[in-house]
Amino acid sequence: MLSMYEKTKINVRKKKSRDTRYYVSFWLFILPCAALFVLFFVVPLFLNIINSFFNYDGFRTREFIGFSNYVQLFSDRDFYNALYRTLMYTVVSLPFKIFIPLGLAALLVSKTTKLKTITRSLIYLPVLLSSLVVGLTINWMFSEQYGLVNYLLQQMGMNGINWATEPFFARLLVIIASTWASTGFYMLIYIGALNGVSEDVYEAAQIDGANTFKSFFKITIPLIKPTTFLVSLLSIISLLKEYALVQGITRGGPGTATTYVVQYILTTGFDQSKHGYASAASVVVMLIFAMIALIQYKFTNGGELND
Repeated sequence: MLSMYEKTKINVRKKKSRDTRYYVSFWLFILPCAALFVLFFVVPLFLNIINSFFNYDGFRTREFIGFSNYVQLFSDRDFYNALYRTLMYTVVSLPFKIFIPLGLAALLVSKTTKLKTITRSLIYLPVLLSSLVVGLTINWMFSEQYGLVNYLLQQMGMNGINWATEPFFARLLVIIASTWASTGFYMLIYIGALNGVSEDVYEAAQIDGANTFKSFFKITIPLIKPTTFLVSLLSIISLLKEYALVQGITRGGPGTATTYVVQYILTTGFDQSKHGYASAASVVVMLIFAMIALIQYKFTNGGELND
């Protein structure tokens, strides 16, 4: 017969063995993702920071110049203008990224709504398209001469709109395209959050005399605050680094009306062969974007519900 001490010792040894197998399995499962993350994010980030201290054209010229790229960048009016356009684009687009998916989600979880499955599928369909296909589709719909939208306007006795050549309408076109392409994804996130709200809460509100409108704003919106934080954070990150969609629709034009900071960096780096300068700009932009995300996190308390 084993003593109590020996049994305890054996159990501890078995537990340590199970814990070791668990941790080994854990790291083996995440190793592929971790390796890809290091290879395609950490390493390029490290090289980009190093290149920002060099006069580098991407080929032969590579001369260490210290902080000269940063000094030049902070006096570059074109950089500030591109950054300002990016921030304004983000601020104007963000409400559409939040309220349209939320409204659609609220309609599609309602018991009175019919054909929910097919409606969700149709709304989600643009999410499956690449940014290039979205751009081509939007260009076809809003083409000045043969576009569907201008055709409908002309049928109603109105003049067609110069979507691609007028700065205001070009910016509006990018906002429409970005919202259309992402609404389905954020809608599904909101549907999951709305389905997670207990029916008991609404029944209690009805007993207290609250109607549907009041219940939505006083109960639903506060309870899905963490989801709204997630949607807003993902939207801000997506809007700040918008590139492929803009290139597929306006290519940064007319003029520089839709030339946002990512377009500015890539144009400077590849078209003008100023890789070191573009690297410095990308480092500064990365820090600004990280600061914006941190401020949002602190301001909303990480999306947590208030006690």
